[in-house]
Amino acid sequence: MNSKNALGFLGLGLLMHATPLLAQSFAEYPASFADASVRVIWMELMSWVVGGIGFGYLTREGVAYLPALLSAMVPERFLRPVEAKTESLGMPAGVRVGISS
Repeated sequence: MNSKNALGFLGLGLLMHATPLLAQSFAEYPASFADASVRVIWMELMSWVVGGIGFGYLTREGVAYLPALLSAMVPERFLRPVEAKTESLGMPAGVRVGISS
């Protein structure tokens, strides 16, 4: 699958979900879900499945490109390595540093 196929799946899922509003004679929503026809229930279920496949693929692709997108958005000063300080600490004379174990 590629991004064009995933967009097609997502679009088909949205179209199947909107069919009762666009073509009311084809699949009408009844007053209660218990009175719903098999056609309406199946179309609603398949719209979620097909749209979910497309949405899942596009989400996975988006997450793969997220680090590159964030690095393009973050200012360069945050990405520079910290320069090592070359100056000494300047400890006073006579100070002994010992490591105790």
